[in-house]
Amino acid sequence: MILMSNSAPIAFIDSGIGGLPYLQWVKERLPFENFVYLADRKNFPYGEKSSDEIVEIVLRAVKSLRAGSYPKMLVIACNTATVTSLDAVRAAVDFPVVGVVPAVKPAASSSRNKRIGVMATKRTIDGSYLQRLIENFAPDCHVEKVAASGVVSFVENDFFMASDDQKMEIVENAVDLFSGEKVDKVVLGCTHFIYLDEILRKRLGEAVEIIDSRDGVGRQIIHVLEKENLLSREKREDIFYCSAESPGDSYRQFAAMFGLSYGGVMEGL
Repeated sequence: MILMSNSAPIAFIDSGIGGLPYLQWVKERLPFENFVYLADRKNFPYGEKSSDEIVEIVLRAVKSLRAGSYPKMLVIACNTATVTSLDAVRAAVDFPVVGVVPAVKPAASSSRNKRIGVMATKRTIDGSYLQRLIENFAPDCHVEKVAASGVVSFVENDFFMASDDQKMEIVENAVDLFSGEKVDKVVLGCTHFIYLDEILRKRLGEAVEIIDSRDGVGRQIIHVLEKENLLSREKREDIFYCSAESPGDSYRQFAAMFGLSYGGVMEGL
């Protein structure tokens, strides 16, 4: 085991930019922590790959992160990657690993009419993990599930160029389904969907609450850091890496948007 400094970075990995809002949540509350973010553009999107492929891809990315910056913690900031590869990653590393999962439990517990919606990638919607969450935490709820994989590519590739009308259009089918089923809570089961949070709120109306897992995941990250005595007291640099460049140089824009230095393509991927 390598003895790491408390100022070693917390690493976040996602197929693209979906995990950045989670990093931001922690960054705002722990200003002395250091962060490394990896957008695995080369293998985007994860949600359309098999489980075996995702496990192999994520383990390869983790290996590169270890070689480049040896983090003190890893956050798999992707629902699809978490539900398929979390156990394999934890078995392969000697530092804490935190994943993200759809916030079904808080949605079900706070729903007034016991009708909730889940918006996620096809891989997450079809997977057994989401079904277990529903069985364990929402057995008394009607759960309307929408596979909205097209939203992931839209956010990743077109977010900065898209108008509000175009953003409205990309979520229209999901909004129609949720409205027709009269759900009062909608779970964003993919980290990319958070970028369309405001648009969804406008279209669904005040009677429907949009729920994501940033708060729960962020609190777990802080809890683990405190439990393992890993809190940093030395601020260095936060860096955004990718496994392949994005069209139109949008990754530089996303890095700047979240206060990260742009490190370009990470070696070894």
